[in-house]
Amino acid sequence: MSIHLMCLTSDGGVPIYSKKRGDSENLPFSTIASLNGVHMFCKSQGVDLPITYLEDSMIMWKEFEGTIVMIGIARDITEKTLRHLLDYSYQAMVFCVGIHSIKKIKNIDRFKRELKNYYPLIDQLLEVVESDLFRYVDCVLCSESMGMLTKLNEFSVQIGSPFCAILVRQRIACGTEGWWDLDVIDRKLLMLLLNASSTIQQDVPVYLPKKSPSIAYRFISIPLTQGVSICALCGAEPKYDVLQGLSQQFWMSELDMLISAEQKYPKSCPNSVELDSHILGFLLLNREHAKYVMSRGVVQALSNTPGGKSRTGTMSSGTSAHRLDILRSFFHQSVDVMEDMLREGDRVINLEQYWCSDYHKCYALIEGSNVLCVLYTSAIPTHVMRIVTQKTLNMLISDKDVCW
Repeated sequence: MSIHLMCLTSDGGVPIYSKKRGDSENLPFSTIASLNGVHMFCKSQGVDLPITYLEDSMIMWKEFEGTIVMIGIARDITEKTLRHLLDYSYQAMVFCVGIHSIKKIKNIDRFKRELKNYYPLIDQLLEVVESDLFRYVDCVLCSESMGMLTKLNEFSVQIGSPFCAILVRQRIACGTEGWWDLDVIDRKLLMLLLNASSTIQQDVPVYLPKKSPSIAYRFISIPLTQGVSICALCGAEPKYDVLQGLSQQFWMSELDMLISAEQKYPKSCPNSVELDSHILGFLLLNREHAKYVMSRGVVQALSNTPGGKSRTGTMSSGTSAHRLDILRSFFHQSVDVMEDMLREGDRVINLEQYWCSDYHKCYALIEGSNVLCVLYTSAIPTHVMRIVTQKTLNMLISDKDVCW
């Protein structure tokens, strides 16, 4: 896989930045200028050229606000993924400097300096582009989440912010109603900022591309335990030191609950959920709130997969990563694509999908706003997968102590 991502001004083709990932060489300025020239020529002729395909790669252009052009060149990723990358690269720029700075670029050197907090986000986007579910935010299921949500709502009132969430290892455990009302792009960029930073402790101005592209919020992140933190969107007050003191005082009596929630990672589901012995992993999505949970530490049967140990062994990190890749591929290639094709108004008319191979089987069930994709050992009878998947979905979403 290789990706080149470039950003230039629309009027003069002045490079703002150029990034790459993968086994390819840096592009010379002449090549970048030529690619921008193609876009400018098509634009002058009233022709829209969003994408072109080469023998083993593709080139995509997209202009934003009439002032900047994003150009992407990629090999071994899908067109949809590259389009998401260009869109999020622009949204991340709005997130860092605001829409007005992009609409009126008066001094290019000054504009580049203003983007200093933007470049780590682009590096992070390029790092996760293969594995990320761009339309969803990463969450964790834990039986403590409803208790945490009750306290979080109280804390939200106390600090005067309706936009609060508790994170376990940078994954959302619960959030206030205002948090989930934020557009998924806004939430995604806030999580991207945390993952791109070297510290959990944050107090930075951000422009939410969908909610507030012109006026900045303060994004606050405060660690409560080693792996649990609280984040919120605030105005100019209260100051960080005051918020930090309030947080420590408020959550001091709930430390046992927070530590218990942290222990659910990487399994990402409550201990009360007993998964079928054939299940190797699962991906649970909620389309209404644009969130997902992916199991990362399911201890299950391994004898039917390459590199497995025993029926009760623990998955190695390599095997675990491979299984997560299988689940993502199954979702993108079978569920996500077919859902768009088979939609009838607001209703999806095809509710189930499955794959079978020599080493594993996959099954997907769409029920209401929830989608569950399950990875099974190849030993499970195909006709049994539907029953087990339905039972697993009910277990995961019916627990009243779990926020989903």
